[in-house]
Amino acid sequence: MVNAVFYMNLENHYQKTPECLLEDMDGEMLLYNPSNATTLHLNGPSAIVWELCSGDNSVATMIHALQQAYPAQKDQIESDVIAVINELTENGAIQQVAIQQGFSQQVVS
Repeated sequence: MVNAVFYMNLENHYQKTPECLLEDMDGEMLLYNPSNATTLHLNGPSAIVWELCSGDNSVATMIHALQQAYPAQKDQIESDVIAVINELTENGAIQQVAIQQGFSQQVVS
């Protein structure tokens, strides 16, 4: 496996692509995107990141939530969350939203 370095603004917000479906198939979390016919296998923390992509949570908030849930892996969580967000974005499962104080969310294309 090739190590990759990802950079991300931790204040970015992401939301789920509405047509994507997360299904529990005999204990395995599978995320299906019908628009591009892709299926992703999500482990527990990845599924939590997916669930937190409501448009309301910043990347920093997601990292903090997972660090609280998995304190033994606290040092690795930031890079893992960023990698999951990049994978979900690349596969069309989430999209970045613009958050402006006092205004509604807008999808960033």
